Amino acid sequence: MKRILQFLVFCAAVCIGTSVRNRDDQKYTNHLAYGVLVYGMELILTKFEVVMGKLQKMEDKLLQTENKLQKLENQINEHRSTLQSELFTAFGKLENQVVFNLSELQYRNQEKIDVAIHKLERDLGRVLHNQDRQSTFSSCKAVTSNISDTYLIRLKRNSQAFKVYCEQNAFGGGWIVIQHRYDGSLDFYRGWNEFRDGFGDVEKEFWLGLEIVHKLTKARKHELIVELKDLSGNYAYARYDAFEIGSEDEDYALKDLGAYNGTAGESMSNNKDEKFSTKDRDNDQSSYGQCAHEREGAWWHFQCTFANLNGRYMDADDDKSMYWDDMKERKKMIYSRMMIREVE
Repeated sequence: MKRILQFLVFCAAVCIGTSVRNRDDQKYTNHLAYGVLVYGMELILTKFEVVMGKLQKMEDKLLQTENKLQKLENQINEHRSTLQSELFTAFGKLENQVVFNLSELQYRNQEKIDVAIHKLERDLGRVLHNQDRQSTFSSCKAVTSNISDTYLIRLKRNSQAFKVYCEQNAFGGGWIVIQHRYDGSLDFYRGWNEFRDGFGDVEKEFWLGLEIVHKLTKARKHELIVELKDLSGNYAYARYDAFEIGSEDEDYALKDLGAYNGTAGESMSNNKDEKFSTKDRDNDQSSYGQCAHEREGAWWHFQCTFANLNGRYMDADDDKSMYWDDMKERKKMIYSRMMIREVE
């Protein structure tokens, strides 16, 4: 480009220098100037084409660069979108984890609170229970605790207190257990005095005693329930809405036995009004022998009995075993519990 400009300056100088020459030379000069001008224009056009080619190449490169930049921008936007999605997902997971942790923490704290409250209630229950065990009550129904255990019963203010086992859960609670057998560890084939006074341990197998039962049922109206279980594990019960026995002078006769309901079947109605018999006191009405000997079980025998819950604890089809006649396996009883409760 610099050389072209120098050449044009030179041509102009020549033209000016020759302007003072004669006319004859004017035509020649004009022709020469025109040739120079054409040559210069051709050079300029050639150079312009070269420049335009370079500009086109630069434009192509710029376009390529722009395309690359656009592609890069698209990748960045795509990456940004992916990153945002991942961040949202991560934040969502984090939020869920935080909520879960808070819930778990709340659950554990609530669990600890529940355990503490349960322990407090249990400790308070034990304190109240211990107080109840040291106190005396008119019956198991009057005991404030719902824990089945031994308690002291006093029928009258000046009477002597005696220990009984109170069942505080089954059948609504408030029951005095008067007989309990479940493993055969205690021999029930005993005489009159022992059945009168009671024997065994009230927290294990035992017979409470006819004298105590007489005082209880004479002082207030009572109902009776008998729980049974046979060798196959079948459980049943018999419930009578009235129960009372007489005094020793009346040979502890079964003076009242109310209406039956339950699942064991009715096997005790024929004992009503009968006197109590033991191996050394025969009060039954049998003319063939002494039922307490034949069945080896003290009971309110008539001409013997359909219920022999004080018989021998044995796995045998034997009249001497403890049985309840209407139970399926009547002579294979492994459990019996007799309980009374005062009726309002």
